[in-house]
Amino acid sequence: MFTVAVALLIACGGAETPEPTPAPAPVAPATPETPTLTPEELKGSAENHTLVPSPVETQNALKAAGIETKLGSLIPERQFDLKQSDLDHIAIRTGVILSDMLLTVTTSEKPVLVDRLKSIRTGLASINGGPDIDAQLLNTIDRVTADAVTRDELLKEFDELSGAVIPELEFNGNARVVPLIQAGSWLGGANLVAKAVKEKGNPEGASSLLKQPAVVKYFLKYVKTEGAEKAPAQVTQKLDESLTTLDGLASKAEPFVAADIDKVIQVTDDVLALL
Repeated sequence: MFTVAVALLIACGGAETPEPTPAPAPVAPATPETPTLTPEELKGSAENHTLVPSPVETQNALKAAGIETKLGSLIPERQFDLKQSDLDHIAIRTGVILSDMLLTVTTSEKPVLVDRLKSIRTGLASINGGPDIDAQLLNTIDRVTADAVTRDELLKEFDELSGAVIPELEFNGNARVVPLIQAGSWLGGANLVAKAVKEKGNPEGASSLLKQPAVVKYFLKYVKTEGAEKAPAQVTQKLDESLTTLDGLASKAEPFVAADIDKVIQVTDDVLALL
């Protein structure tokens, strides 16, 4: 489940088909190491493939793996700037917090859950997420604070909201930040799940959660193409190296072993340290 926590952002049901764009100017053929992926193709890959389970499916998988209750204790205190930094960093950081929230929505203490929802609201507002998203988050915060919604009800609501976020962000002119939010959620989720699995000592049981080769390839293509100029060279190089490593792990036919879990932790720690 390298992307257990991007379910809120990856589904695009109901989004209108974008207007056709003029054909790009001819470019030199890409090498196998640098796949060609236009912004339209990138957007289409997110819309046309179910890359991750829904939040409800994710929680069921976490329970089945026996790691649901461990995740909260593994989340560090995030000291993210969600207002003053550049939009790309805000998007990635918001994605990490979104991962924290979704993975622990049924187990975290109320003040912790409220703080994460507030941080997500701040981050999405900073990238002009739109009034509908903001109103929904504010309503959710109020109901959680007032104990007016159960955690299971909240989980189902996030499941139902899974198709609303990408269209709203794109409507407000922020389509380019969507893969960055997804990447933050993906990295944060993979990191936490791998650490919980390591503590439990059952790497084989985590294979179904951590093996998502289509997702890894999606972000690897993004880093090599559309995202190549969105961050300093040393950052994109680290992302490229880390994603290539994870691509190899996710594509393994055999169940994960302890060394595989350690590698997931190492490479995701490396990327998160860049934030």
